[in-house]
Amino acid sequence: MGNKWSATPSFTSEILNDNDDGEPPDEAGESTLTVTFIESKHLTLDTALGSGKHHLALIRLVSTFNSQSYTKPLKFDNLAWQMPKRRFVFASNDPDGEIRVSLLKKTLPPLPALPMTFSGDAHEACKKEKVVLAEMKIPVSSLLVELKQSKHIERWFTIDTPHCQGEVPQVKVALDFNFKPSRMIQSVDSLNLKYEIEDTIGAGVSLVKKAVNKVTKKEYAVKYLQKIVKGQNIPRSSLDNEIELLKSLSHPNIVQLYETLEDQSTIYLIMELVKGSDLFDISDILGTLRPSSVLALITPLLNAISYLHSRGIVHHDIKPENIIIDYSKNTLKLTDFGSAKLFSKSNEGAVGGTLNYMAPEVLMNMRGARNICDKAVDVWSIGILTYLLISGIHPFDSGKTHENMLNRIISGKFEFIGPVWEKVSKECKDFIKRCLTVDPKKRANVAELLKHPWVMKGHSQPVKGSFFSEEECERIMKEKSSQSTSRSNSMGSLLELFTTEGVSRS
Repeated sequence: MGNKWSATPSFTSEILNDNDDGEPPDEAGESTLTVTFIESKHLTLDTALGSGKHHLALIRLVSTFNSQSYTKPLKFDNLAWQMPKRRFVFASNDPDGEIRVSLLKKTLPPLPALPMTFSGDAHEACKKEKVVLAEMKIPVSSLLVELKQSKHIERWFTIDTPHCQGEVPQVKVALDFNFKPSRMIQSVDSLNLKYEIEDTIGAGVSLVKKAVNKVTKKEYAVKYLQKIVKGQNIPRSSLDNEIELLKSLSHPNIVQLYETLEDQSTIYLIMELVKGSDLFDISDILGTLRPSSVLALITPLLNAISYLHSRGIVHHDIKPENIIIDYSKNTLKLTDFGSAKLFSKSNEGAVGGTLNYMAPEVLMNMRGARNICDKAVDVWSIGILTYLLISGIHPFDSGKTHENMLNRIISGKFEFIGPVWEKVSKECKDFIKRCLTVDPKKRANVAELLKHPWVMKGHSQPVKGSFFSEEECERIMKEKSSQSTSRSNSMGSLLELFTTEGVSRS
């Protein structure tokens, strides 16, 4: 069924991060305490910094409850402290201690020549050299009970400085505590204590195995997400993206996440076990599908996408490999949320999904455009999928070069050519056209597709919701190899961009 256009890796722009607000990556998925300086009063350093309009100093923060510390530039304008734009984030599930803040002259030797401590001989030497301009302590311990309850508090703290005259200088500080219950385990042995791990049911960039709870005997699928693949560290935000989205979802046509565990090298997703095969394997066995079967498959898929869009989520990677079918029970599950995103203006210029299912606006972003990729990109993928399942070929496959196909996608040029389309209804063809409209603003939305005449026609079919005939189910079961593996690879997108040039952006 045109396999060369199906089993292809996903792409994502999640690894691109232009945000330089001073917040470090969340390396361990721990709870975090964020320190933000809001405003100051009575803080003038004219004696220490001398006259002039602009002055540069350093601000240093050191935590006593973990090993983190920061040294960042700080600007004084007319001797008034201009608050730094950066936030200072400390990873800790229990930040019981204090944060020590110092203002320093920008005359320090290159780090780490000067130890980042706030006590001892090195610090006393700094004082003698008049490097330390001011000091302040944020007593987190005394605020911890209130902080855990309210999550956000603001306080004025006194600054100790010999250079300020008159009223006592103070700084207003905001503390935000984002508590994440730890899911860390010591090793995979902890997983094995709770679950009986059985056969591999999917392999690719992510390994998937069957697991049985030793107490309840309920069956699950365990997806193994490696934190380091081929020597490359996968960004923590990307690893957590699929987890956080799946935790918030509950829909009969979306695979369910039940539990998450992790050790130092791997994240284990305990997920709903869906028996059957992915749609890629099924269509590879059956070849082209009857329009009635395609309609029976597209309807629950539209319901799943409608649910996602109602929650402001764009899947970004709808393709046969990410659709699991239990053909014996006529159930469909959408899976693999590695490329999914919450819809926002931050999606401007985003690149996500699988090349052959990408909408024109996404492909243009790969060439340097700054299009906003919203819910319409999922509708385009549904159109590609519908055409492909019925005809067995990609609608924009001209049989020429790969670049030629990309240009055809961007132009939106496709036709219903071949004997297979002679028996396809006008309503079905119109459904595909409504999906494959180049202008995303004119493209149909999912609500409109659910009311489309072709979809409504499916509600009146004699065997409503039946995916395949008995003969087709027997053929699938007979020909499906016991070694067949899913090509669903939520991390494949990241690896593709990390390890290759990917698709040219020029």
